[in-house]
Amino acid sequence: MIQRPDPARRRPFRFRVLPYALAACAVSTGIAALLLRVFDLSNVVMLFLLTVVLVALRWGRAAGAIAALASVASFDFFFVPPVWSFHVSDTQYLFTFVLMLVVALVTGQLAARLREEAVTATAGERRASALAAVASDLAGAIRDEDIARVCVTRIGPLLGGTVTLLLPGDDERIGTRAGGDAAIAQWVLEQGRAAGRDTDTLPANDATYLPLVTPLRTRGVLVLHRADPTPLDTDRIALLDACRALVALALERVHFVEVAHDTMLRMEGEKLRNALLAAVSHDLRTPLTAIRGMAGTLPEDEVARAIAAQADRMQRQVGNLLDTARLQGEGVRLDRQWHALDEVLGAALSAVPMGRRQILIELAPTLPLVELDAGLFERVLANLLDNAAKYTPDDTTVWIRADRIGAMLHVWVEDDGPGFPEGINAGGLFADFTRGITESTVPGVGLGLALCRRIVEAHGGTIVASRRAPRGARFEIRLAAGDPPTIDLEDLA
Repeated sequence: MIQRPDPARRRPFRFRVLPYALAACAVSTGIAALLLRVFDLSNVVMLFLLTVVLVALRWGRAAGAIAALASVASFDFFFVPPVWSFHVSDTQYLFTFVLMLVVALVTGQLAARLREEAVTATAGERRASALAAVASDLAGAIRDEDIARVCVTRIGPLLGGTVTLLLPGDDERIGTRAGGDAAIAQWVLEQGRAAGRDTDTLPANDATYLPLVTPLRTRGVLVLHRADPTPLDTDRIALLDACRALVALALERVHFVEVAHDTMLRMEGEKLRNALLAAVSHDLRTPLTAIRGMAGTLPEDEVARAIAAQADRMQRQVGNLLDTARLQGEGVRLDRQWHALDEVLGAALSAVPMGRRQILIELAPTLPLVELDAGLFERVLANLLDNAAKYTPDDTTVWIRADRIGAMLHVWVEDDGPGFPEGINAGGLFADFTRGITESTVPGVGLGLALCRRIVEAHGGTIVASRRAPRGARFEIRLAAGDPPTIDLEDLA
């Protein structure tokens, strides 16, 4: 925080205005001597009051008070009998002097206050005009470089110095080539407090370092260099604070514009990718259907079965591509119904050939009905089973277990195969187009688990992957069990 001047402290008296006040009184005395030949002495007094008002308007309160005293003394010395003397022959003039002095002081102070208010209003108008110009330039800034240019060309001259904008890099550090003392600037950025000249921190420094604080974070540091040794007055400090706030908000706006632009580019990229996926998938379905049909007409042998199995696998991959494009483009629209989990699991097992692998199903006997989209959840189980079939040898055992624990339904799909490679993060397997290290030897595009995550999350659940001890992989699905409807046996009869 910049140290502000104490408003209660009076400004020091400027002795250079003393000759002007005395000269104005001398001129008015000479004019009064000429007018005395025409007007009465009581009328000439008004000339001295006018002089006091003019002096106060031009040179301020102190000069007006001096002019009031000098005017009373001149009136007594030059015009009140006996002249050329401060002696008063008529005591009634003493009341005139006192009244004249009081009226002169009051009118002089009122005139000085009027002058100060006019000066303040003019300064406020100039400050508002300057801030409007700065705000207009900052509103047109679309890059950080544009804001830095406004600081140099607009804000610096307003404050009677040079202004530099220091911004942190991607590592949140202010570089040594940014200008100014990088260490002080870094401290100001991290602490969010001003430092340097006219502050409580490092006041001996020749520059003032000000943080650009926004509601979210400190965006940068504003550095002010001034050759004038006198501290900033209250008006300049208010102007500096206003400019600093405008620069901080401009930096915040530019940041969010860049974020919005990047987000729009990613959205357009996602939209284009989904359109391509949908187009390619539709184009692949027709020849795959034909291949599967022709494989069914061949004699029953190992080659025909292999062709049919690969065609079915390709059909599932194409289905994953289509579902991924649809879910990303249109969102997930669930057709929730109450289903028995064993029926959904049976449909998934019939869709995925598991070869000679041993399948062990362990469903809790009290497992309730589950409210879900049967078609989509069947795709989740089928993808998990297909994942186990692709990444495990034929002698692997696959466990499918389900149980209700509290208010949650837990479904596990496990195997005792090789598991996840050491360099693979199990939590990152659910990203689009993510596969294991051995992906070159296993067919697929890396969308199956990503599709599982989207479908499970659309049901309000979670899916996690972990390593199974002592070996193998485990996938766990958690869904809210809900309260299944009661079935009236009389209605079924």
